[in-house]
Amino acid sequence: MTTDLRFTGFLLLFTLACVVVRGDAANRTIQWRSLKQVQRSLGITNHLWDGETICFSNSQDVLRFYPGRRKAEVNGTVIWLSAPAEGSIADGSWGLAAIDLDFLKLSILPRPPDNAHEPLRVLLDPGHGGDDEGARCPDPLVKEKDLTLALAKRIGAQLKKEGLHVDYTRTRDVTLSLEARARLARTKKADLFISIHANHARNNNASGVETYVLPPSGYPGTAEGSRVRGWQIGNRNDFHNTLLGFSIHRHLAATPETVDRGLKRQSYFVLRETTCPAVLLEFGFLSNTGEARRMLCADWQAQSCAAVVEGVLAYARSVKALDHAVAEKRARDAENNERWRKHLAAQAARAAAEAKAREARQLAAVTPPAAVSLPTESNTALSNTVMASAIPIIQQSGTNSAPLRVDALLEFYAPDKVQ
Repeated sequence: MTTDLRFTGFLLLFTLACVVVRGDAANRTIQWRSLKQVQRSLGITNHLWDGETICFSNSQDVLRFYPGRRKAEVNGTVIWLSAPAEGSIADGSWGLAAIDLDFLKLSILPRPPDNAHEPLRVLLDPGHGGDDEGARCPDPLVKEKDLTLALAKRIGAQLKKEGLHVDYTRTRDVTLSLEARARLARTKKADLFISIHANHARNNNASGVETYVLPPSGYPGTAEGSRVRGWQIGNRNDFHNTLLGFSIHRHLAATPETVDRGLKRQSYFVLRETTCPAVLLEFGFLSNTGEARRMLCADWQAQSCAAVVEGVLAYARSVKALDHAVAEKRARDAENNERWRKHLAAQAARAAAEAKAREARQLAAVTPPAAVSLPTESNTALSNTVMASAIPIIQQSGTNSAPLRVDALLEFYAPDKVQ
């Protein structure tokens, strides 16, 4: 029993050590951008530290970051970063994760152009259904599966009026697996996927809207304790996911009497396994009786659904520009990667050449002088006598070597010796 306990304790310590190492390794893989790099990339020169937040601004945008936290604000809309912004403005150590700077520059800050929106195919996914009721409010009685279906149908009707093609994962109260929902996005050849939900929390006072997209590969979700995942199918659409999520959330969070809980990231199944850009919406908390009553109001439903529609249309107007921007970025990344590969190859070649030269120098230092031609039989005795007097003793390298006379070698290989 004692041996088993010791072995179990060893396994626990070993596991903990592995977790710590993996966590440190993950932190070391984050690429950071300095204050000057962020300002140059975003075209923002003004910044202000008010003691709690760092604010960047220009004539169009205001960005606010909370040092040491993942929370940020873009023109008043809350977003959650992939990694906390760290450092100080005062000493110039402030930095932003490179992936977050890319999301800001390509997906969040650009304004939708004034051109017509693309006629996209939208797949609406009312959460839960059938045997799965989802969250519920007992008084007034509200089941999440019923509320999400009603919202999806209202949103779909408005999108159809705008010329978009709309499909649903379900149009009635049926049970549907997560795998089936993700599969429908492929079979329907959807251009974007919107999963509709209502929230629930142990804190009955929790309220507000949340919008979720997939975290980039190698980064945890927003929720505390979320584990880091590798590359998922949905990560091929990281920039489009962010554009879709922010386009919808900034309109949804601006509806009257709404608490903005932010654009967040989490590895929900329908987000990571869906091949097209995808977003999951939490319209409010059914665990909050007051908010549940408000979600039953026709005015609230009309405003919230209109906000989602406006967000989808903003995405449809911006998606072509984003396609172009992402293609340019990937081309630059490929060029930089090739340049870096050549740099590493040149370094390796130089190191190999230096090692070869060093080996040659070491070999020359321990190699005896060039061999003397052996004498003929007619003058062997004379040659041995002359060479014995002319060639000094050669000491072999090493502490255990004995002196060796070259004339002894000549005598050993004399004509009358047989080997």
